Amino acid sequence: MNSAHVLSPKLLAAAVLATIGIAGPAAAQRTQAQPAKAQQQAEAAAQAATDEAETARDAAQSARDATKATTGGYTTTHQHADTAQRAANQAVDASHDAHDATSAAQSAANPATPAAEAQQAATTAGNASMQAQDAADAAAQAANPPPATPMTPTTPQTTTGASTRQEVNATSSPPNSTLANKVDFDGLDTNRDGNLSRAEVQSETMLSADFAAIDANRDGRISKSELAGGK
Repeated sequence: MNSAHVLSPKLLAAAVLATIGIAGPAAAQRTQAQPAKAQQQAEAAAQAATDEAETARDAAQSARDATKATTGGYTTTHQHADTAQRAANQAVDASHDAHDATSAAQSAANPATPAAEAQQAATTAGNASMQAQDAADAAAQAANPPPATPMTPTTPQTTTGASTRQEVNATSSPPNSTLANKVDFDGLDTNRDGNLSRAEVQSETMLSADFAAIDANRDGRISKSELAGGK
């Protein structure tokens, strides 16, 4: 699976589900007197669930491919691959549920309830698809970790009348500098989506520890602007 998208599957999923108007029981009430609209919503939900299931299957395959680069038995990469596969299976099951509900909506006198069930199944498929993609990203990173940053040689400094030595770390940052100056954002962004997931920042202890505080909009990802605000 190519991790660089013109529009990421996660954003596409959110857009599709928002378009079809996921609303659970509320949707059933609104469409009670509109059978044709309910049937159309059910069909749209079923198609969205199918697309999410396909994306999840691709993610699971990508995670399985990542395990081929590992050695030494069952590794962290395999764990992420298993997680991706379970999420993909959940997405596929939800897709089947959405299609079953759509069939029921086509034949029901009042299709509002099965239409709402189809929409809920599409939401479940979308969530499972995102879980599969996150696990696939984590598997790829575990299988191909970024190269270690070489240590910068220290420079001895002496003062007049004394033979004292002071070690200066060339990578030290001023007290008021932001994390953006300390972190190689592009190097950590393995899937090149312009954001950092929790899996992508595992190698950065300080960034991983402060992930929730830096993620200002609580979307589970850190953007460059959010990183620039982290102290």
